[in-house]
Amino acid sequence: MAHDTNLIVSTPNSFKANFDDIYRRQDPRSYFQVLGGLGYVIPEIASPIVVELAERLIKLKRQPITILDLGCSYGVLAAVTRQGVTIEQLRNRYSLQSVRSLSSEGLAERDASYFASWPTRADIRFVGLDRSREAIAYACRVGLLDEGVAVDLEKDPLNLRAQSVISKADLIVSTGAIGYISARTFSKVMSVFEGRQAPWVSSFVLRMFSYRDIARVLSKGDLETERFTGSTFVQRRFESEREREETLQLLSAKGVDPSGKEAKGFLHADLFLSRPSADIQEESLDQIMMDISNGDQQHDQPARSSLLRRA
Repeated sequence: MAHDTNLIVSTPNSFKANFDDIYRRQDPRSYFQVLGGLGYVIPEIASPIVVELAERLIKLKRQPITILDLGCSYGVLAAVTRQGVTIEQLRNRYSLQSVRSLSSEGLAERDASYFASWPTRADIRFVGLDRSREAIAYACRVGLLDEGVAVDLEKDPLNLRAQSVISKADLIVSTGAIGYISARTFSKVMSVFEGRQAPWVSSFVLRMFSYRDIARVLSKGDLETERFTGSTFVQRRFESEREREETLQLLSAKGVDPSGKEAKGFLHADLFLSRPSADIQEESLDQIMMDISNGDQQHDQPARSSLLRRA
């Protein structure tokens, strides 16, 4: 466990693969074709951790809680967390010829029935924020998000609709948005909670990006940030040799060892969790992660624990 110190300072979006086009489609078929082909797994890896944090908040608040997914895209985190569907199941579904031949309208109708057929946790609500209107509209229409708002808080002001959606959050989660969004977005998000207790914030951050400025913003809301040092978390394979080479060069220049991780062809993320100091004193992030690991062993779920890449 480490607090927010010696974090990498960089914004290497100039060489990080750009997938903007797949988020502008009316449905997620291209999303799963492209990212699925790169072994994109971070929402599924994050899911048991998100569930563990949610259950602690439900117990603490003694009521159902709301998760705000920053950069939610088509609601994939909600699908794997609340419905329990896997990314592989979704990828296989959207590769079926019978599904690929549907119009976006027809697919949305079928997907609404598909997701409704899965058992859903009633004590966890999902709301989302993303700059893609198409992705937000799909996620809301098929029932993966209870509410969503399309806004780019890096550029746009915090409108009333965004304030309303954000204000409901008990837990804010980001599984891949850091780098595309910065402390600027988090500052606007946290302004919604001025004068009252801010939600917990959990972020999976690719190791070439800094979390320092975001942690500073969160500290103004009386949230203390921990970094989990026991594991890193696979996001996806590199999209190109250029992305791989320049990532390795950047990590090396910053003193971050890519051996066994990025050097093997996969982008890896660190986990950060920001909470009130009293909650940290009650139970550290290390303890929470140990409970997840023990739960996997007790329930014979090696797939989950194998997704953790030991540092």
